[in-house]
Amino acid sequence: MSTNRDFTSPDKSFDYNEELPADKAQTWALLETYSKIPPSQIETHLKDIRQKAWNVFPYGCIGRWLFLDCVITSLPEYPTIIERVKSGDILLDAGCAFGYVLRQMVTDGAPVTNLIGVDLRQEFLDLGYELFQDKGFEARFIAGDLVNADPSLAGIAGTVDIIHAAALFHLFGWDDQVEIGARFVELLKPQANALIVGRQIADLEPLDPVEHLRQGRGWYRHNLRTWQMLWDVVGKKTGTRWKVTGVVSERRGLNDVPGPKAGMSFAVYKV
Repeated sequence: MSTNRDFTSPDKSFDYNEELPADKAQTWALLETYSKIPPSQIETHLKDIRQKAWNVFPYGCIGRWLFLDCVITSLPEYPTIIERVKSGDILLDAGCAFGYVLRQMVTDGAPVTNLIGVDLRQEFLDLGYELFQDKGFEARFIAGDLVNADPSLAGIAGTVDIIHAAALFHLFGWDDQVEIGARFVELLKPQANALIVGRQIADLEPLDPVEHLRQGRGWYRHNLRTWQMLWDVVGKKTGTRWKVTGVVSERRGLNDVPGPKAGMSFAVYKV
């Protein structure tokens, strides 16, 4: 699989912010109440973990502190998701990095035994225990590849009800996104009331996918129209049907992203 320079460059001048973001209340609250880290130590602790993660792989979301943005709690579907997980549904956080989302969900009442996290890099999963000071955290974590066939994911195939995928699809081109979508279908229960939610970089006026492929472009960023097109392709490939909802809005802080600066929150429902 491949990613692009805006997310993987080791050049700190490109995508590395030295100072913590101003909006950090949610992260501070979790680290104080869940991890029991004294407030005076949190900033140093976060900078230490962030540097270790950057040394593993310099994703833009690491350099720009975006891993501190617990996207799922701001989605309109979140209260329903929490209730479903409390009732026994299984949630998978795809591309979970340090597992922030899963710790927040446990704090909000989700049973830890109903939570799974998958990330390509085992080092990030290990750093999650260090970040949150919880070596005994019992959510299931798997180091696995969501693009290519990976036997490490075979054990959870057909067991998942809900998938959270934030800052994941926009790392890849159209064809790899189709493969990720098909992998999600494999992981979801065949008869589940399946739901996929998340947020990602968007494009207000994306190229037609055929033209994008013809030009040999790398990653593909969507609006709601092309996002539905993608899930129509996934559906045809897997014999399923999907309906996309969501909001695309202009965003600040994306000056290093070519094209219109936008973000998209989304929900994808199996129909």
